[in-house]
Amino acid sequence: MQLSDADKRKLDGAEGPAVQHAMEHLTRMGEAFEADEMVDLHTCHLLSDYRTMGDGGLEFYEQLVEWGGKMRVPTTCDPMSMDMKNMDKFDWPAGYPEKQTRISDAFRNLGVALTFSCTPHLGHNVPKFGENMAWVEGNATGYANSVLGARGNREDSITAPLAGIAGRTPKIGLLDPKNRVGQCLVEIDPNLVERLGGDGRRAGDFSALGMIIGDFAYDRIPVVAGLPPNMETEELKAMCSACSPALIGTLMFLVGISPEANTVEEGFGGKVPKDVDRLWIDADTVRKAYEYLSNTSKEDVDVVMSGCPFKTIYEIQEVVEQLGDNKVKDGVNFLIHTDRVTHVLAEHMGLVDKLTNAGALLTTDTCEYCMPIENMYGPDTVIAADSMKMRRLVAGEGKPTWRYGTLTDCVNAAITGKFRPSHWN
Repeated sequence: MQLSDADKRKLDGAEGPAVQHAMEHLTRMGEAFEADEMVDLHTCHLLSDYRTMGDGGLEFYEQLVEWGGKMRVPTTCDPMSMDMKNMDKFDWPAGYPEKQTRISDAFRNLGVALTFSCTPHLGHNVPKFGENMAWVEGNATGYANSVLGARGNREDSITAPLAGIAGRTPKIGLLDPKNRVGQCLVEIDPNLVERLGGDGRRAGDFSALGMIIGDFAYDRIPVVAGLPPNMETEELKAMCSACSPALIGTLMFLVGISPEANTVEEGFGGKVPKDVDRLWIDADTVRKAYEYLSNTSKEDVDVVMSGCPFKTIYEIQEVVEQLGDNKVKDGVNFLIHTDRVTHVLAEHMGLVDKLTNAGALLTTDTCEYCMPIENMYGPDTVIAADSMKMRRLVAGEGKPTWRYGTLTDCVNAAITGKFRPSHWN
């Protein structure tokens, strides 16, 4: 791998031990992936929750601080493991708050903006077309690659901060334009497009659609034809959430939406291969996806969750409208997740009071995946959600079971305590 003179100075320790350590790691990684060179980094997004990082991650961040590390590019962070506004609402293990706070303290010293959000691309850290990213969050990297035309792989919790400290990263994967070429074709039935989304259905429908595309493409770059060119931000957010729990990579060429895929042919680099692998998606495909995402037939629910990825202010308004004058049924926990900036805006707009009075809780900075869920919910817990991502991340042996539906289905379940699907059944 060719290193610039500036790269070599960093590698030799001229800019301190943190930068030197970062360059040593990044150089080895670049050589392992047979990169030709390093490229400048423009934006970074780090993992911050103690549940995932553990003591090893905490000590790693504190070591970077001790070495004098500082982020060289705009850097935000993913949700943490706790909702500091609602500490009394959850059961935290002993010592948990202190260690999560130490991660936050390390971030302050590193120069990280404490956004604690999985949606930096919607306001806190928005890359421009062609800029290079080192982001850990799959849905955010997927949106930035697919909708904004930025360039980046879904990084791990070690490489991302080291790239931010070095200001450089190996030119591998989706950072290299020659690798940004479609490899399979997904076609959407025009009749399905007319049924997708709408009030109370956006997140559920487009999250399920993203899963269908991601499961088909898996480790390939799909070119998706047939979507309306004027899709809403919230619809695109839900669809790109497939980037990690379904699609291994973080790029979908959405024809007419992605800057690099104005046409199907452009998505494939100029010409569609004759033997290209194809998938046709119609209403029946989506109906089966909804059925698959419910791994229990129980009607009685204990928890209702919405906000993975985090809710925008408009989606919080939608929840309030769906609730109307109704109250959440006693014994049901209705959790809506968002970031701290949006939470403040929701407070000023009176939305937090309305949700609280209805018996719902608008959390901030965290979600079920980041929290110590094993201390909160057992295998007998039934959760209703309109998020495919959360359903896949928090499922499996010894974990809660799930009912999947639209936001309308979920709000009705919160009010009645019963989950009864309406849209695709």
